[in-house]
Amino acid sequence: MKKNIALLTGGYSGEYEVSVESGKVIYKNLDKELFNVYAINIGLDSWVYTSEEGESFEVNLNDFSLMLPTGKVTFDAAFIGIHGTPGEDGKLQGYLDMMGIPYNTCGRATSAVTFNKFFSNELVNCSRIRTASTVYLHKRETPDVDAILKVTGLPCFVKPNSNGSSVGITKVKTKEDLLPAISFAFESDDEVLIQEHIPGVEITCGIYEKNEKLIALPLTEIIPRNEFFDYEAKYKGKSEEITPARISPELAEECTAISLMLYRRFNCRGIVRFDYILTPADFREGRQFYFLEVNTVPGLSEASIVPQQAAYMGISLKQLFTDVLMETISAK
Repeated sequence: MKKNIALLTGGYSGEYEVSVESGKVIYKNLDKELFNVYAINIGLDSWVYTSEEGESFEVNLNDFSLMLPTGKVTFDAAFIGIHGTPGEDGKLQGYLDMMGIPYNTCGRATSAVTFNKFFSNELVNCSRIRTASTVYLHKRETPDVDAILKVTGLPCFVKPNSNGSSVGITKVKTKEDLLPAISFAFESDDEVLIQEHIPGVEITCGIYEKNEKLIALPLTEIIPRNEFFDYEAKYKGKSEEITPARISPELAEECTAISLMLYRRFNCRGIVRFDYILTPADFREGRQFYFLEVNTVPGLSEASIVPQQAAYMGISLKQLFTDVLMETISAK
């Protein structure tokens, strides 16, 4: 018997458009011979399923069900395709936990911790993995420019603490530009991080679980045409993404091992992507991996990295999503 799957897309953050595009790719590639897929757009005011005939039906949030002309639909699992809030920060996971519905992503605690870049970095530091020197700033605080730059130096990056897709990030090159960059980041979040610039190449590693075994996808090397891997570079084609990354087998093995360790340390589930900077040979202690962030709901649009990594391994998106959903359902 086919399983009923709620494909959750949309959300209400600056990553809405990315979530919608990911949702389209997920819907297209979910195996319709195995699953009845109901694409549900989540907004602040309502959760709406739109049928292929164009009819709209609101989700009953009391029991997470749909009442259709053909009868009531309940769900065997949810596939979360929402980047940002509420799909990546633990809110949606907490609701589904209360409803007893298994889902394809990390749990609510892991999602909440990893969505908060400062907390995530602190946990990574406890694992003895390098991170950039960082200053945390809350909106209620008055920034001390000199004190900040004493920690981070120039250039540095200013970014919202809880956001993704490089929304609200600025690379700051002069002291005069720091306060405007902080104000810009505060437009997206009440908490901001200012981090030292670590030179090097960005390397990313995708991991998922199948039959209780972790599968590490090939590493990808990212070469942005802009100054860094910003929103345009990620989603507007302004970057070159090379899979597998052009690094030595020894470095590739090290990066994969770090990612596998962090996947377990963070208690991750589903498809997760870990991002790093690999420094040049003449930087501090030589070539080292610096942790950037973990993406517990990585992009799955046609332009996204994980689909490229899976394709290199000969894993179709249909197979990847089937593996993840089967793992989700079997773990219920």
